[in-house]
Amino acid sequence: MKSTRSEYLNFFNNWLHYQFPRNADMVRNVVIMREVKNIIDSDEEAAYWGDRDCWTMYDIASKQVQSHAIEGITA
Repeated sequence: MKSTRSEYLNFFNNWLHYQFPRNADMVRNVVIMREVKNIIDSDEEAAYWGDRDCWTMYDIASKQVQSHAIEGITA
């Protein structure tokens, strides 16, 4: 079964908070979820990523966050 964008984002959010449950992780989790929402911009993207491991998406989103931070510092 392929997931919709909404289903995938809900699933990933639950997974993220399970992996990183501490209060100290809360802000980073929100930032990561913003990136995931940008990456998963359609039901087609959700269907594609729904069959893949969450760590890969986490790594991609983390690299995007880091990239934005570097751009912000050098701008």
